[in-house]
Amino acid sequence: MIPSSQTMQNRLRVRQLSLIAALNASKSLRKAAELMHLSQPSATKMLHEIEETLGVTLFERLPRGVQPTVYGQSVIRYAQRILSDLEGLRDELVTREAGGMGEISIGATMASVPGLLSHAILDLKNRFPRLKIKTHLSTSDVLLEQLEKGDVDMVLGNIAVRGDYPNLDFEVLEEEALSIVGGSHSSWRKKRRLQLADLANAGWVLQPPASPIRQLIDKEFEEAGIPTPLNLVETASILVTTTLLQQSEMVAVVPTSIGQHYAKDGILCFLPVRLKFQLAPYGMVTRNERFPAPAMKILKDSLRSFVQSGAQAAPQPGTRSHKKS
Repeated sequence: MIPSSQTMQNRLRVRQLSLIAALNASKSLRKAAELMHLSQPSATKMLHEIEETLGVTLFERLPRGVQPTVYGQSVIRYAQRILSDLEGLRDELVTREAGGMGEISIGATMASVPGLLSHAILDLKNRFPRLKIKTHLSTSDVLLEQLEKGDVDMVLGNIAVRGDYPNLDFEVLEEEALSIVGGSHSSWRKKRRLQLADLANAGWVLQPPASPIRQLIDKEFEEAGIPTPLNLVETASILVTTTLLQQSEMVAVVPTSIGQHYAKDGILCFLPVRLKFQLAPYGMVTRNERFPAPAMKILKDSLRSFVQSGAQAAPQPGTRSHKKS
């Protein structure tokens, strides 16, 4: 029988959760015991106590190490979150002791950097100069996993995968179009109209396969009847992307807002290629069933206000945006 939440609160200890995290990291009772400065028999006894408390087997004992069961995978996720929250609590207390305003960690995709992310940072720092703000830039799939583990407090990113994360809250902020771009000197910009097939043999800079943008462009190639180009570089870094485009005839797919930002500075140019598929709306994602830090409400209100004011840049002239049909 799975015990009541009250029983769990009364019997589970933080050190036991630390053992769960150590076992997940090391996949070995001996190594986990070493990490926690315990003897192996003590670590084994502690694991038995946790499993007895929860009424389920958390790890399968193998000839060489341990492997989490389906129950263990759930406990690992919550253990990591609780330990991360405790670390955040300690950091916040230290910051406040020094006269600061606490800390907030924001995960963001590159599409949010020129508008949402930069606005949020400047607005919060203007009102709360001592608030410590951390940013983590990556693709939506990576960031949502970090959010579930407690590594970030909020994600600004694509929210098409909401059904895969029942423990997260999603709030739509804006639509986001995709565009094909080249370097500002690119010979492709001289073309008045291009088809995707015209670029099939070009060098491409694309995001990793698991990212939402990459999945959409692969679908574009499939529907156009052409294979995904073999001449490609895979990266989630906008710095790598813009640098390669500036120094070559390569092309890339980026969120239109990113293209606008770099086209304004003469770094990128938009290519006249129609894209049938576009990103799902993006917005802010937070964990549910938890007490948010006071700064989270301020951050959310700031982002909502920014979007409602229409402060985001207008679409690039001549850039076509087509929502997924």
